[in-house]
Amino acid sequence: MVILDHIQKIFHQDTPNENQALNNLSLKIEDGDFITVIGSNGAGKSTMLNAMAGVFPINKGKIVLDGKDITNLAEHKRAAFIGRVFQDPMLGTSPSMTIEENLSMAYARPRNMSLHWGLDFYRRKIFKDYLKDIPLGLENRLSTKVKLLSGGQRQSLTLIMATMKKPKLLLLDEHTAALDPKTAILVNNLTQKIVYKNKITTIMVTHNLEHAIKMGNRLIMMHKGNIVMDIKGEEKSTMTIPRLLNKFEQLQGEKFVDDRVMLA
Repeated sequence: MVILDHIQKIFHQDTPNENQALNNLSLKIEDGDFITVIGSNGAGKSTMLNAMAGVFPINKGKIVLDGKDITNLAEHKRAAFIGRVFQDPMLGTSPSMTIEENLSMAYARPRNMSLHWGLDFYRRKIFKDYLKDIPLGLENRLSTKVKLLSGGQRQSLTLIMATMKKPKLLLLDEHTAALDPKTAILVNNLTQKIVYKNKITTIMVTHNLEHAIKMGNRLIMMHKGNIVMDIKGEEKSTMTIPRLLNKFEQLQGEKFVDDRVMLA
């Protein structure tokens, strides 16, 4: 489904602040993969997701999605088939619009449909069916302004919006990091339900090692702009946090250091 072929990203090139965020990184993602991504400080996790989303041009390499070279495709054009959920619950929705208006925009995105046609009785029924998957009662609050919702409610809504038209690729950039533990569990459970039900190819960056091990079918660890571990199958199903950290130390000759990491 996705091929990252020796991609390189250098910020502030040829200046004293030069930073090689991605170092000839290569990754092949199969259709239906749910990959969790962890890594030390500055490992390049978010940069990799941003490169796939087209936020900035890469310096070298190639990005292929579903057989199509999208390396030079603009971000707004990739948005038609790539869904994203960010760490900040304030992103991904329009706070001054209602829940149903936000959902209508997401529902109409591939067809560029207007709001007027998106808010008929049929659409509202569809939106309520989507929102019933979230145990927060949002299906009864379609006319509520999004700015009045809690962080967890907004993040759940953003997840619904990013996946309701089944994107070819879903990018989750620490989408539960800003939530309290109870709400984070709710959003993670919703994530797994949506991803597995719709068989959406997904990449999820997280600082929670327990979530990284328990969720998805593959786990990759990044370090200094490259992938140093790719764990799947039986190895992932039996992996523990101590074993994961020990494996990293053996491979890299140094301890895993991340001041934001959560062991559980």
